[in-house]
Amino acid sequence: MKITYPDYQNSIMNLIQSVLAYYQVDTKYSTLKEADSILNKDFRHVFVILLDGMGMNILGKLPKTSGLRKYLKKEITSVFPPTTVAATDAVLSGLPPYANGYIGWTQYFKKEDVNVVVFRNIDYYHPDEVLKENLRDKYLNYETIFQKIQKVSPDIQTFELFPDFRPDGFDCFDGQVDKMIEISMQKQRTFTYTYWTEPDATAHDYGVDSPETEAIINALNNSFDRLIAQINSDSLVFVIADHGLVDVEGIPIMQNKELLDCLVREPSLEPRACNFFVKENKKEDFLSLFNKSYGDKFLLLSKDELEQERLLGDGIKHPMLDDFLGDYIAIAIDKYMFSLNDHLFRAHHAGLTKDEMMVPLIIFAKD
Repeated sequence: MKITYPDYQNSIMNLIQSVLAYYQVDTKYSTLKEADSILNKDFRHVFVILLDGMGMNILGKLPKTSGLRKYLKKEITSVFPPTTVAATDAVLSGLPPYANGYIGWTQYFKKEDVNVVVFRNIDYYHPDEVLKENLRDKYLNYETIFQKIQKVSPDIQTFELFPDFRPDGFDCFDGQVDKMIEISMQKQRTFTYTYWTEPDATAHDYGVDSPETEAIINALNNSFDRLIAQINSDSLVFVIADHGLVDVEGIPIMQNKELLDCLVREPSLEPRACNFFVKENKKEDFLSLFNKSYGDKFLLLSKDELEQERLLGDGIKHPMLDDFLGDYIAIAIDKYMFSLNDHLFRAHHAGLTKDEMMVPLIIFAKD
């Protein structure tokens, strides 16, 4: 598999810089020229739709005549790690993981001494233990793109359309499409961000090349075709993804007692971007054991090497980033993932393969 790094001049975060600049927000990161070009025109309604997991490899299952393929402008990258926590928060904050602190599904909080599933505020390894505070709210708050827009352009009405894991969320993508069509009929200028969980959820369970995943991407395309046919004129639609996926084979690392004995605590972050806090007197042993067992399947970087490579981006470093990162991070460069629990995944993400990193920039303008 080809190793592909994030390009922070040509990523989903850069699209958001273009949108922010369109609404007169001062941006500190590069905009995306393809988005800037279309945003030179004045649109009453701007929509950004993020379809979770719709990487270029999954999009490629659609015929070239399909709406999502027809309006594909170019390929762009996700951020690192190419995973939902890091990527969607890069979009919603307009900041790379280096600056916003969101780097993986499970992050270690030093003061509380707990590995937390940040989107759910539960202890990953002890889910029955109740956390006294919402650690995401306590440590990882940021000014959202909606707040940034409304601060300088208060005439813009903003909307966030999420699945029903949020209050007033939607139980299907078609419901979100109905709402976007309704928004496009308003006279007031609007900006709308829509997030949907597919095709990621289906690909996790059935695999990238499964009939189930193909059926989902076709259904999403049908909904997109209905959207662009029915939205009012003077509307602009961007469609992106947070990451792609690859079919995976699990490695039961939690059974490797010799390697685990080198660690201060359990691994964290992601099964394909796995974080290791190593005992000071065991670092040589850890490196030897890891490279012997997994060195051909994972790229092992120290915390310093990760920062030197700027894989997480740049800017003002989040004050807790060093606490979140272990001494080493193992990044998948092949089909393997570390199985950190009993859940079976057919496909996953967060590694450095092309299929995980490359996502579409789809642009439809209805003048």
